[in-house]
Amino acid sequence: MNNDQITLDQIARFREKWDGDVHGQLVSNALKRNTLDELALSRDAQQKLPFTFTVEYESDGVCDQMASERCWSFTYLNIARYNVKRALHIAERNFQMSHAYVYFYDQLEKSNQFLNKIIRTADRPVHDPLVSRFLSRPISDYGYFGFIPLAEKYGLVPKSAMPDSEIVKATMPMTRILSMKLRRSAKELRDAAAAGEDVQALKEQQLADIYGILCRFLGQPPQAFDFEYRDTAGEYHCLRDQTPLQFMRDYCGLDWDNLIEVDFLPYTHMEFNKMYYRTDFPEDGPQYDSRPCLNMRIEDIKKVAVEMLKNGQMVIFGSDPRMFASKKYGYMGQSLFDYEGLFGTKLMMDKPDSHDYKWTVGTHMMLFTGVALDESGKPLRWKVQNSYGPQMGIQGHYVMDDEWFDVFLDGATLDKRFLPSELLACLDQKPEPMPD
Repeated sequence: MNNDQITLDQIARFREKWDGDVHGQLVSNALKRNTLDELALSRDAQQKLPFTFTVEYESDGVCDQMASERCWSFTYLNIARYNVKRALHIAERNFQMSHAYVYFYDQLEKSNQFLNKIIRTADRPVHDPLVSRFLSRPISDYGYFGFIPLAEKYGLVPKSAMPDSEIVKATMPMTRILSMKLRRSAKELRDAAAAGEDVQALKEQQLADIYGILCRFLGQPPQAFDFEYRDTAGEYHCLRDQTPLQFMRDYCGLDWDNLIEVDFLPYTHMEFNKMYYRTDFPEDGPQYDSRPCLNMRIEDIKKVAVEMLKNGQMVIFGSDPRMFASKKYGYMGQSLFDYEGLFGTKLMMDKPDSHDYKWTVGTHMMLFTGVALDESGKPLRWKVQNSYGPQMGIQGHYVMDDEWFDVFLDGATLDKRFLPSELLACLDQKPEPMPD
């Protein structure tokens, strides 16, 4: 008998077991008429998550990333717009920074990054696993390039200087066109390399074409702009001939020298309090597009996040909100859904197994904008601002219980001034490539 194949005898045993599963059949009937999350939702868990906080920041309007993977830029730009409003006393409640401006340069830099990888691997067969991986997804909205290097290089602008175009409502068509161009460019570069031709000159021509594609979809980013606004006293102001870098440095309040990206990676093959970086070419060391990050214990991330909120700073974090979170009601809690009781089988995993086996993987970035503390200062629950518009959850927010933080958070952007001395010293380590 081939043990790799399902046998008809096994099917007969499966059917017999199901025929005797009264609970399973009741659930089946209910699922035919209800959504999974409505059926599994614990009303008791909801009652334990009131939307009140010891420290919190009121929203100035919740942004909407719509059908895109640009959460990473929305989190940083939410902080920037809050700081700009505060610095200039802007009266407009829903003032926003330009997401299209950041998106333009993100896609241009990612295109360059892809073409560099193709040149770097031009001597490998096209079906080499690494080359195949590059070609399988040449570009995406997802923030693997990073907001900080983009802002440091290109600056930031208000939305009035570069408004959204239609493509940002659903970015897949632009991704498709760019992917077509990048795959064709990969073939041209590999052929040029094989013929001993100047691949760098060819790459520049290709990037110029990609720049033109982006201009068609998004418009050309401004080199300088005038910014007009009214302050909270009703007075008119105009900041003339602003450059994106000048505007960012003067008003956005993002102190890159003190912001550090940290991870919570409780894998069995990685160490805490150690610097790592992600790269396809470990022998090169950290590159412009692979900033080193510190692998921190979750309790340490939590302490720094609380201190930042107490001191007037919102906190960017990455997590896996596909797990035990309700967009409809705005709750995030490990006991929010009783999936095991519903399906009559074990589903849960504990760390580090949950990370080693990819049971939970960070997929989305949001903002902590508040925290509820008990009498001893221990966090009870967190206020989370999302980027899917005010129609999601509680006026665009989640309330997260502290246990969910422990299990599903996978990283954050922290102010290193709030790190304890022993963790601050870790930042001086020589970073190592992140193990596969």
